[in-house]
Amino acid sequence: MKNYKIYIKLFFLIPIILLFFTIRIFKNFKISKLISHKIGHMATPIEIYICEKKDDPKKTPVIWFFEKKIANQFLKKQWSQKLFILPWQILEPIYILFKKYKIFNIFLVDFSKDSEEVKKAIYNGVKHIDDKDVLLKHSPSIEFNYKEKKEGEHYLKKIGIQNKKFFVFVSRTSEFHNEIEKSVRNSDICNKILGVKFLVSKGYKAIRMGKYESTKINFSDSDIVDYATSGDRSDFLDIYLISKCEFIVSDSTGNTATANLFRKPCLTVNEFTPHSLEHHPEKLMILPKKIKNLHTGKLISFEEAYKKKFNYIKSYSQFNELGYEVIENSEFEIKKATESFFDLINNSFSLNETLQKQKRYWQNVEKYIGDKNKYKTIICPNFYLNNNDLFQ
Repeated sequence: MKNYKIYIKLFFLIPIILLFFTIRIFKNFKISKLISHKIGHMATPIEIYICEKKDDPKKTPVIWFFEKKIANQFLKKQWSQKLFILPWQILEPIYILFKKYKIFNIFLVDFSKDSEEVKKAIYNGVKHIDDKDVLLKHSPSIEFNYKEKKEGEHYLKKIGIQNKKFFVFVSRTSEFHNEIEKSVRNSDICNKILGVKFLVSKGYKAIRMGKYESTKINFSDSDIVDYATSGDRSDFLDIYLISKCEFIVSDSTGNTATANLFRKPCLTVNEFTPHSLEHHPEKLMILPKKIKNLHTGKLISFEEAYKKKFNYIKSYSQFNELGYEVIENSEFEIKKATESFFDLINNSFSLNETLQKQKRYWQNVEKYIGDKNKYKTIICPNFYLNNNDLFQ
């Protein structure tokens, strides 16, 4: 029935399809879907595309369309100002048709001549990797007009953070995506509080981010703002606050992708997907989750986990069925990571020396997952030292 409806739509869209073929005679162009149902897919890939266009203005133009579901309306507004976008009601049926039959491939972005590294990072026809290193070369594309700046500054003044240094922190939860099964990427916000308090003791203010969150932080501190559960939360402020923060402490979520838009340093805790490393030019430090064999009661090495492709399993229940358990980072581990991260961003220890000590781990990431650590991301040194046997 679904296909039947698409064909009916295509019948009425025949004039536009013919128009595309006519234009194509004189001007090469492509059609692509802007993945908009999740903020991560909506953010970084498009920022990469825009920066690549800055590098190469002659790059083949793309006509985009949003999905029906929009993760962030403010970001939709921004991209609509910078890209050539047509309504999804028109382009989606045409795009489905063009993807189904090879005769229409001339209208789709072609990655066949790209490297295996790029091909691995294609999702729904969109590239999710900065293979040309354009993000660190160009300034952020997102721009705020006068009214938006006033609105953002008004909120910062309201919460007592105007003209003060602050960072944002977030935990991925099932609430945002209305998940039935608990994802291995999720975590408890409470386990970040000791680390947050450490950073606050160093002179920062803190803002807890998140969308559709109902669990409040269970204490009161004037230096820590629970924005996620406040009535002030908005798609605009979700972007604006990250644009103004010093850095982000987060699980691997859409917020880390939003941080990419503004090239913000990132401490990623409860990391379970090191295969996404090459998507984040400023993911400076990670703290991975551990995996325990339920039959032996022992933790398994990261090399064994990557050999078995465990980093591609999505739910806790799947792990339990296989006889394993995923262990979330503890309060203490996250606190030590924030201490090391503070030292890192203040240049208080040697990055290259730390990378050399962790060389074996990053070699395994490249060997089993295929991602190179080209942005010099490190494991929290304290975590690496205390779990040395898991990295060998």
